[in-house]
Amino acid sequence: MSPVVLVVAIGVAGSLGALLRWAADVAISHRLTHAERTSLNLFPWALLLVNVVGSFVCGFATGFWGHSDWGLIIATGLAGGLTTMSTLAVTTLNHLRSPDHTKIAISSLILHALLGVAFAWFGLFLGTR
Repeated sequence: MSPVVLVVAIGVAGSLGALLRWAADVAISHRLTHAERTSLNLFPWALLLVNVVGSFVCGFATGFWGHSDWGLIIATGLAGGLTTMSTLAVTTLNHLRSPDHTKIAISSLILHALLGVAFAWFGLFLGTR
């Protein structure tokens, strides 16, 4: 694949990942905003979902395609657009601003780190099989 086509393909895949992230946030957040406001409902579930799924996709693409064009398109583009460190950082800080939400912020960070690494490993494991 030519470098120009590769760059465009990564950009298109990244846009698709970003749209999937937005769709997950809208679908999950919409349901939770109409539910009773509890700590469980305030937890950033959509963010956790996209980051865990994106970690798996990145691990699988890297294991299956390596650093080939398809590996870059899926891992860098799709998974990169789907996952988001900046949203995790801002969401965590917003929860830390409220003393009642400190446990949500800390548990979210722990789950993102543990599940993200675990699912990236699982994807890599499956991708190399």
